[in-house]
This record gives sequence, C-alpha cells and structure tokens, in this order.
Amino acid sequence: MNPKISSITPRNVIALIGIIFFASAVLIVINYYTILITSGVRAYINGESQYSKGQKDASRNLLLYLDTHDTLYFNRFRKELSVNIGDSIVRVGLSTGADESIVRAGLTAGRNHVDDHSDMIWLFKNFGNVSFMKRAIKLWKEADYIILQEYRLAEEAHLKILQGQLTAADKAEYVSKITEFTTGLTIREREFSGVLGAAARTVNYWLFITNVVMTLLIIGSASGYAMVMIHRLRENNADLSRTNHELDKFVYSASHDLRAPISSLSGLIEIAMAEGDVNQIKSYLALMKTTLGKQDEFIREIIDFSRNKRTTVHRKEVNLDTLFDQVIARHQYMPGAHDIAIHKEITDPVLWIDGLRLEIVMNNIISNAIKYHDKSKEEKYILIKSYRKNGARVIEIADNGQGILKEYHEKIFDMFFVTPNSQKGSGLGLYITKETITRLKGTIRVESESRTGSNFIINIPA
Repeated sequence: MNPKISSITPRNVIALIGIIFFASAVLIVINYYTILITSGVRAYINGESQYSKGQKDASRNLLLYLDTHDTLYFNRFRKELSVNIGDSIVRVGLSTGADESIVRAGLTAGRNHVDDHSDMIWLFKNFGNVSFMKRAIKLWKEADYIILQEYRLAEEAHLKILQGQLTAADKAEYVSKITEFTTGLTIREREFSGVLGAAARTVNYWLFITNVVMTLLIIGSASGYAMVMIHRLRENNADLSRTNHELDKFVYSASHDLRAPISSLSGLIEIAMAEGDVNQIKSYLALMKTTLGKQDEFIREIIDFSRNKRTTVHRKEVNLDTLFDQVIARHQYMPGAHDIAIHKEITDPVLWIDGLRLEIVMNNIISNAIKYHDKSKEEKYILIKSYRKNGARVIEIADNGQGILKEYHEKIFDMFFVTPNSQKGSGLGLYITKETITRLKGTIRVESESRTGSNFIINIPA
C-alpha cells in the first residue's frame, strides 16, 4: 500500500476536486478577459489605421484645395477629418465620463465597426491607468492636438481663399505645416500601434503561461483524484474479498458453534429424563446452564460483530470513568470475579468517541481477563489505565492472569482463533475487538507472556 495515497483523507479528495474546479474557473475567466483585451486592442489598432487614413486623405484634399481653390476639395477635407474628430470625441468622452451614446456616436464617426464599440469602451474604462493603455492614450491626445492645429490652419486658409488674399508665401507656409502635421501624426500613429501590439503580445504570452500552469494543475489534480479513486477501488475489492472469506469462515464456524450446544442440551435432557437421582439431575441442569451461558455469550458476540460491521461510527462525548464502571459492574458476577481486585488510573476522562463501540471493546477484554485469571495466584488484579500521549488517547488493560504465548500474539485477533488454554472461548471476542478499534481509526496490540499476565494497549486518535 502506498502510504502517500492511503494517507489521503476525504477532505484531501474534496480539496483535489476543489482545485480542479478552481483551476477550470480561472482558465475560463482568464480566457474570457484575454479575449476582451485582445479584441479591444485589435479594434484600437484597426481604429488607428482608419484614423491615419482619414488624416492623410484630409491632408491630400487640403493640399488640392490650396492648389485649385475648388471648394469640393475643402468639403472632402472636412469629411475625411471628421474621422479624426470623431475619435477625439471618444477619447474626451471616455476620459470625462460622458454619456455612452456620445462615445458610440464618436466611434461610428471614426469608422470603427459597431461590433467593436463595446470592447473598445470596456478596454479604455478598465485599463486606462495601465501603463500600455496610458501611453497609448497620451499619444492619442497628442495626435488630436495636431489634428486641431491642422483644422484651424485649414479654416484660416479657406477664409483667405474666399477673400482672395492667399499669397504664394502663405501657400508655401501652409504646405510646409501640413507636411509637418502629417509627419508628426505618422510618428505617433506608428508608436500607438506599436504600444498596443506589444501589449497584445504580452497578454498572449502570459495567457499561454497561465493556461499551461492551470492545465498542469488540472491534470495533476485529476490524476491525483484518479489515483485515489483507483486505490480506493482496490481497497474496496480487497475488503470485499476479505469480507467474503470471513463470511464463509463465519458461516461455517457459527453454524457449528450454534448447533453444538443444541446437541449437547438434547443429550443432557434425555439423560436427565431417564435419571431418578435428584442430585444427579441437578448436576445435569448445571451443565445445561453452563451450555446456555456459552450459547448466550456466542450470540452476544455475533450481535457485536454485526453491529460493528453494519452501523456507522457516531462520536459523542464519553466519560471513561463512568463507562469503565458500567463494564466492571456488568461482569461482577462472573465466576472468580469477586477474587479479582480491579483498579483504575484515569487522567482526563472525557473523550469524543463512539461510546457503544468502546464499550464492546472493554467488555471483551475485561471479560477475558476475568475468565482467564490465574487461580494459583493469591493476589489477582486487573488494572485499567487511560492517558494522552502524542496527541492520541491510550487505554491499557493489564492483568496478572494466565497470559498468552508470544507465538499467539498476532493470531489471537484472527476470527475463531483460540489458544490452547482458552478452548472455552468462541474465538470471536478479540477479533471483534480489533475490528471495532479499526473502525475507530485506532490500533491494538498485546504484551504478554505465559503465566505472567497480559497487557492490551489501545491507541485511539484524539
């Protein structure tokens, strides 16, 4: 058994599932916002191309107007420059919190596709203070200022043309300034696209890294969960196989142990019916009582076995001092019990545990200690101790009875195993004891030697 897998608790399994859901949710959210960011960046870069084209077409028409004085070209200038003015309205509106309808109208005037409007507005509002967007907005503002200067220059030239006052020197100066405006705008437009393009590449890079990390996290968690489930299936199969084996053995032995007393009783009844001596009949009745006692003990053990196997663990606050007293009182009339001194050493008696199961354990061990006491010893005792150690509750039940040979220390916990000096037992008591302790997530072991006594040591997690 892999100790790393077997140490995984239901809480760890829930954590693995939680990590899978968390990583999946993070992936969905990151990809969603990355799509919004890249879509917004793409829309702004496309908008910049419309901005650049509009300005260059406007400048070309303005130059033609200066040459021809044909108002057709001036009107075309105004129409093309409206693209840049529309974008300027968008920047100012988003910066000042203007009504969204104004912003959308500006985006439309700037020849931005209507499907891109929401992404562009979202990106400006949510990333306006992020370095890449802040730099792009600064360049945008500078470009808008140049557009404003070009517009004023065009209006001034238009007025002079209408008044017939445009000189060759004026025209040369206007052409020079228009060229200067176009150069300055081209530099800023390229930098604007470069800033947003770099941002898009950075976003894509970190998206890739995040996707890899989250995917590995999902794969790792899913693999861990699958390993846990496979391990549990194997454990369940092993438990089923062991249970089937125990069931076969139990049915065989139980049917024999249940039938044997009936046969014995039937024989004793027939003998007693034919016997005329009252004293002899009384001895037969005593034997019958002993047989029925064994039968009752065996049935009780079967009930304990079934109860431990089928019922869930219900933990509650249990006072060990009280529980031990109840168990001791229940066994005070067993043969030889009055000759045995029972002592308790309990520290911190309160324990959160399944009291019924702990009572089954104590019943089995204490009844064995009484049943197999050493009659040859003058002072007979049973010592019950309880204390905390390394975060666990330790319970010790020691006696100076007949003891158990070392070669039987492991076997005594097997179903229906009986030692040579305990043929009177059914072989179920200690098996049930260990199974019960296991259900409580604890352990049990024995320290014993023949003729010196036994010490059963139980460790239960606090």
